[in-house]
Amino acid sequence: MKNSKITKRIFNAILFLLFVILTFYIVLKDNNIGEIINNVKNVNVLFIGISVLSMFIFISCEGINIRRVLKTCGCKISLLKSFKYALVGFFFSSITPSASGGDPAQLYFMSKDKLPVSHSALALLVELSSFQFVSCTIAIIGFIYNYDILINNIGNIKYLLFLGLTLNIIILLCLLVMIFSKKFALKFMEIVCKILNVFHYKKVDEFMVKFNNQIEEYHKCSLYLKNNKLVLCKIIMTTSLQMILYHSIPYFVYLSFGLKDVSYLTFIFMEAVLYISVSSLPFPGAMGVSEGGFMIMFKMFFPMSILSSAMLISRGISFYLFVIISGILITIFILVEKCLLKKVHNF
Repeated sequence: MKNSKITKRIFNAILFLLFVILTFYIVLKDNNIGEIINNVKNVNVLFIGISVLSMFIFISCEGINIRRVLKTCGCKISLLKSFKYALVGFFFSSITPSASGGDPAQLYFMSKDKLPVSHSALALLVELSSFQFVSCTIAIIGFIYNYDILINNIGNIKYLLFLGLTLNIIILLCLLVMIFSKKFALKFMEIVCKILNVFHYKKVDEFMVKFNNQIEEYHKCSLYLKNNKLVLCKIIMTTSLQMILYHSIPYFVYLSFGLKDVSYLTFIFMEAVLYISVSSLPFPGAMGVSEGGFMIMFKMFFPMSILSSAMLISRGISFYLFVIISGILITIFILVEKCLLKKVHNF
């Protein structure tokens, strides 16, 4: 089992690096590297600093929401530890396809800190529900707000936007149904199991057990939300701030080049639509499609001479920089905790 996990981690790391190399090759192959470096040198550092701060707050907001739920469950947890869980979620979501590694990694680190698995799973489910709800809501508003631009100026990528938006709305609806309608969820499971039996799937019973356990988690989430409406409102407000700051990063990059013609709302709503469109695709950190989408969707806002530079700075801050930072900080957390445990053991 241990060797299998190590092999999987090595595979994910190699896959991530290959995507990084391929993405940068595609983006930079037709661009003048000297011109990009010169453009980057001339940006306003103040707005770059605001972008970096926005990302710190973005990650911190997830930690605050996780801590908020755990506290109402009776778990004592410091802000520093909640920040660690948020970093773990960001890092492992970024390096695994479809962000599949984030929640399991967070649960692992929470269990190492002796937090009850049921409470940890609930905190992550509530946070996920809020994140999905706010992300979809802002994207739908953004699609309506920028409808003319999206339909008339971005070519065939508009079909990717439709697909991504539709998939995420379906995921949100399924999530809400699973949480608030246990009866419907169980009926749905029965239908799925009948279909699996038709195809002679051998592990139907195992699937039913796993599904039942998951439904119980959703039911606990439903009870929690019904009994903690004020906490839910605070979580949604925090998530809204989180997503607005994240979607503001391209606008701050825009300002860093001394540009002012396009409104703030146009930018954040455009980024919200792009984010939701690529988030469901099976690529680590939506690499490649995010960069390509930026180049197409923001080409009408940035002059062509600085478009590639703007994309590299924006994605560099909102993704690559914080993959590195979160990886380093997680390593530091692990080493510090090991040293403290060793001292306690020796004492």
